Formats: sequence, C-alpha cells, structure tokens
Amino acid sequence: MGSLQKILPETVSEAVEEAFLGKLRAKIFAGASNLVLAVRAVQAVYGDAGVQTIFRAFAEAGAETGKERAKASPDNSLRSFCSAIEQICIGSHEWAKLEDSNTRQAYRFTRCMWAEAFRELEAEDIGFGVLCQADALMASSFNPVIGFSRTKTLMMGDDCCDHVYYLKTQ
Repeated sequence: MGSLQKILPETVSEAVEEAFLGKLRAKIFAGASNLVLAVRAVQAVYGDAGVQTIFRAFAEAGAETGKERAKASPDNSLRSFCSAIEQICIGSHEWAKLEDSNTRQAYRFTRCMWAEAFRELEAEDIGFGVLCQADALMASSFNPVIGFSRTKTLMMGDDCCDHVYYLKTQ
C-alpha cells in the first residue's frame, strides 16, 4: 500500500509517480534538515530542556491534529481514524495492514520517508521526538477510547514500525 494511484483523480504512469515521489522526498529531506538545524541551535543555547519543550509542542500539535481530523470525519470510529492515517501516509510510507476489525487495526510500516531523512541526518532522536511520539496523542485526541501501541520504529533503526490501534476496554 502507499501508491499515489489511490488518491489521484486519474491514473499516471510509473515514471510520473516516481518523479512526484522524488520531489516529495526532497521536500521531506529539506524540512527535516531545517528542523534538525533549529532543534540543535535551541539545544546549544537552552540544553535538553529546550529540546523537550520543542518535543512537547510537537506532541500538542499532534493532539490538535487528531481533534481536527475528528471534526472533519464522518464519525469518530477506529476505522475512520485509521482511514485518515492511511490517507496521510500515501506516497511517503509503505505498509501492510495486518489486522482489520472494528476494534483493532494493526499495521507493519516498512518505509517512511521521514525516518529515511532523519536517519540520513543522524538525527533519529529529533525525528522520533517531533513525529513518532505524537502518534498515541493523535489517536486519543481523535477519540479517547482509541488506544495505540508500538514496539518498533523505523526512525530508531528497527526493520518496521508496528502500529496497533485498538479500542480500549472499559
């Protein structure tokens, strides 16, 4: 999964899709590079406390994104949330859906352009802090009964990200 063909209004050639993905990769790398420079500059002046403040701000932004997606969604079900996540990831991620039920959705992400960029920049800690740590907050802010678990991340060098979204039991 992850092909742009799923979201484009008409089919494009493989060459056009690759050209677009190349541009996307370059933009992601540029954004990651700028973010790394900014975080390292804050760290130089304010130490780890400054970096943690940045990470908290990104986590709060992830929570706000979850709330906004909930407002735009036809409902606040687990399926609606995961459908929104899949739409966000098209093009920049590759994944397989391992479980698909009303109470549990599990994924194995094997490619993430963000992880590739931050790893190339030797800034996995920043990538994890600004992107990955917000995953759970985004889910629970979309709907407080949606839980999230993960034991691996591409960002930190694992072979995959193993995302599981589930309905919490009462």
